Amino acid sequence: MDKDYNHRVLKTINENKLSDQPVREKKRRRKCHGNRKVQRFRKKCRARGMKPQNIERKIKKRFGDSHTNQPTSIINNNDSIDHHPKTNITLNQSIKKTSIKRKREPVRSLSQFSISQPEPKKVKKKQNIIQTLVPKPDKVYRVASYLKRPPRLLIQALGRQLDHPIKTKLEQKFIYSRLKLLDLQFCLNIHQSLWQSYFDIGYEQHQWSDHLYKITKTNEPQSCQKFIQDYLTHIQQQLEQCGTQLNLQASTCPEKLAMTLLDHHLKEYICSQQKRFTHKIHHQLKRFKDELHEKRLHRILFNNNLTSHQKESINRLIHLRETELQIRKELLLLEQRILSKLLPVSFDQLDTLIAPDFYTPALEGQYSLNYRLKRSKILQETKRTWLDILMESYDVKMKECNRQYQEELTQLELTQLELDISNHQHHHHDARVLFRTVQAYIKHRTIQIKKDTFQQMNSFHGKLSRHRQRSKKAKQTIGVSPEVILNVNDHTLAVIGHEYLSRNGNYIRPNRTALRSYKERVKIVQEQHKIMVNRTSSGLPEKSCINAGSNIFKQFSERLLACLMFHYMAPLPFIEHIRAQRDLQTMKLIRRKLKKSQLLLRETDKGGNLYVAHLNEFEEKAADYRIKTGAYEELSSSPIEEILSKVTRLLNDLHAKPNQISPQQYIEK
Repeated sequence: MDKDYNHRVLKTINENKLSDQPVREKKRRRKCHGNRKVQRFRKKCRARGMKPQNIERKIKKRFGDSHTNQPTSIINNNDSIDHHPKTNITLNQSIKKTSIKRKREPVRSLSQFSISQPEPKKVKKKQNIIQTLVPKPDKVYRVASYLKRPPRLLIQALGRQLDHPIKTKLEQKFIYSRLKLLDLQFCLNIHQSLWQSYFDIGYEQHQWSDHLYKITKTNEPQSCQKFIQDYLTHIQQQLEQCGTQLNLQASTCPEKLAMTLLDHHLKEYICSQQKRFTHKIHHQLKRFKDELHEKRLHRILFNNNLTSHQKESINRLIHLRETELQIRKELLLLEQRILSKLLPVSFDQLDTLIAPDFYTPALEGQYSLNYRLKRSKILQETKRTWLDILMESYDVKMKECNRQYQEELTQLELTQLELDISNHQHHHHDARVLFRTVQAYIKHRTIQIKKDTFQQMNSFHGKLSRHRQRSKKAKQTIGVSPEVILNVNDHTLAVIGHEYLSRNGNYIRPNRTALRSYKERVKIVQEQHKIMVNRTSSGLPEKSCINAGSNIFKQFSERLLACLMFHYMAPLPFIEHIRAQRDLQTMKLIRRKLKKSQLLLRETDKGGNLYVAHLNEFEEKAADYRIKTGAYEELSSSPIEEILSKVTRLLNDLHAKPNQISPQQYIEK
């Protein structure tokens, strides 16, 4: 009886307790949609028409195992610290592993319940985490992009460069490691020459650029000089270490490889692949010299005894010139957007304002294609009109700034002449000297801003191109550049061939002959050499007295052959090689699509754009043109026999009549 009573009381207390507590809503479990980055990359590859095996191989090469979720590890005090920019170090040594399973609470008696006090909350143990900043290692050397390509392709390219097939694994490993060390030595030598030039020029002129002051985080020339000396010592140590490794590796060279000849060919290959890096270093050195020259001109100009009025006039001149250059920069940015086929947002809004897509033909076919082409033509012409107005407004602004600049410059010259005439007895500078100094400083400043602007254009063009490749909306937007007209319903051809066929004359196609074998390139060189020599020898007797069999002409022929061999056999840089392969694959794919679907690619008469349509459509247009113009008529049979019989009959009639045609004329006819 007591047990039943206790059980009923316990049940009522539990019900009251549950009714007093608020009902907790279950949190929805967050669904895992996978790695979105890999999914977008896979979708892009499918749009290009790649096979699933190639897509998975590219994903494995590009992402590796980074797209898998790996658990984060916590490092204790006694453990070794990994050298990363940020590391998490915990102070407590012991970490308890908690189970994920929900534990069932045991049934408690009446004495254990307390209605007044709530249940104590579970307190999580917080770990004190200290973030320590580990200094990054010195990044003097950065691995080149051509060394990141697959080793198999790199060995093939090196085999063409050495003119010797690399078959054994021992030779492949030796050449691959030798190439990495020589590339490191090449980059360190370039860096050393750059920083040595920095030191020599700065020590000679007793001034340093703002870039070096920013690196050293001081404004003292002595500390900047000491930093460059330490940096040069560090590079020299790395060079000595690299030379030691090269000497040790030379002792393990296989017997079939000649060491001096191998190093010579590998260095030539490195120079051809690192052209972009050498251009960048030369540009940095030239910019350093220009910056020091600008500082010297600024010091000469403003350290003179100038009045406040003169300083204000010079500052206004500089401001007007910089304003004009800023307008020109905006115009160049707009031109880059036009070339990249990515117009500003205001132009894209015309798609819905002028020709809204409120109607779509119900029947899919030629009528729908004609409607779409007509709509794109209207939008393109409207955007071109708006673009002409915008370009004209930029031109007007630049002309106005230039006019104000010329007026201010003339006013400064006249003011200085008046001061020199009135105060000739004082120690004022001559007006001509000041005028030339102002012009020299502004001219140098203008050239420097233009150089910076053109360098920014290259990076801006790359950003726009990458954004257009990622953006699906940008590819569907109608631009102002001439594009290929696809009068077909083939979606794959529209995706693959539209970008490639719409490239205008600004696109420079890489040298595709570098993708061919050595024998094919030698054959091309011999054919080109034969054509050039024959044309030159045929025109020599008319313009000069040199004979084709003379020694001078033979020397010319040999040098021409050497130049052609150097041009055709020089290896392409890695980026150009990949671009050439991609363009060649795209071109072959377009040819297969055109042949399979019986399509024809022609150039339009008026605009010069490319036009793709079915073969039957071209035949129908040709028939309509013949009927409309009546230019010519297609005959079922050849009329030559009928014409010959008529001519023969007329000649016989003339010969039969007296005094119409002589016997000699009749025979000649």
